[in-house]
Amino acid sequence: MKKTPPIWLTVDTDDIFHHPKFQGHPTRSKKKTNQTSISDLMKLSIQQFEKWHFNNINSPITIFVIAEQLECEEFKLVLGDLLLKSQERGGEITVGCHGYTHTCWSAFKPNQKAFEGEIAIAEKIIKDFAGTSWRPWFRAPGGYIAPWMADILKEGGFVLDSSINPTIFLRIKSGKSQKKLGFNGWGSIRQSMEHADIIERPWLTTFFPALPACGPALHIPLLKHLASATWKKYSKARFATEDEILNPNMKITTVYWHLLDHSKFGGTWVPPLIEK
Repeated sequence: MKKTPPIWLTVDTDDIFHHPKFQGHPTRSKKKTNQTSISDLMKLSIQQFEKWHFNNINSPITIFVIAEQLECEEFKLVLGDLLLKSQERGGEITVGCHGYTHTCWSAFKPNQKAFEGEIAIAEKIIKDFAGTSWRPWFRAPGGYIAPWMADILKEGGFVLDSSINPTIFLRIKSGKSQKKLGFNGWGSIRQSMEHADIIERPWLTTFFPALPACGPALHIPLLKHLASATWKKYSKARFATEDEILNPNMKITTVYWHLLDHSKFGGTWVPPLIEK
C-alpha cells in the first residue's frame, strides 16, 4: 500500500487590503484603500482561528506573517496573544515570513535591490516579534516567485521557501523569462532554489496536478469541491515534524489557507480536514 506523506499545515495572514486588487500588482491593483490597520474581519478571523486551533492543539502549524501588519499595534497584540496562549497550552505554532508588504514580486521586472531591502526589514520585524517561534522560512506574497529571488533569500539567511503553486495555469506567477519567450516555469524555480541550497515546499494541487487546491481555490465555485475532497484524502496523514520539513529528501504534503478564511460563513469556516 502506498504510504501517505506527512502533512504540513500553513496559514497566511493577508488582510482585506492585501488583495492584489488593492496592493502590490502592476495591473490588478486598480482599487484604492486607505486602510492599513487590522480589519474587523481579521479580528474575527483570529478569534475563530484560535477556537479551531485549541480544538486541534496537536496540529503543528506555521503562520506566514506580513511584517507591515506588525506595525499595527492592535494586530501585533492579538497575534502575540494567540502565540502566547498556544505555547501555554502546548500548541506548536511557528512563524515564517510573507514579505514586508504584499508585493507580487515576479509580476514586475526584477528588482533585486528593492527585494533585498524589504526582506531584510521583514525578517527583523517578524523575528523580533516571534522570538523562539520564528523560522527562516519564506512564502512569496500571492505565490509570485521568480528564480532571481532565490540567491537573495539565501543571503538573507532563509533556508526554506514555500511559494510554488505547481499548476500549469498559474505558471505566469513564475515571472517572465529573461532568456526566452514566455514564463520561467515552476521547474526553473525549483532549480534556482536547489542551487541556492534552499528547500522548496510546493503546495498541494488536485486533479492530476492541473488545478490548485489551496488558498483561494478553497472558495472558488466548483473548484472548492475538488480542493476539499483532495484535502480530506490526507485526513489520516500524520503531521510532519520540523526535521522532516527541513529534509529535502522527505516528501511532504503542504497545504495552506488564509487566516481571513475563518471569517467566512459568519466565522464558522474551518479547514476541510477531517478531525483526527
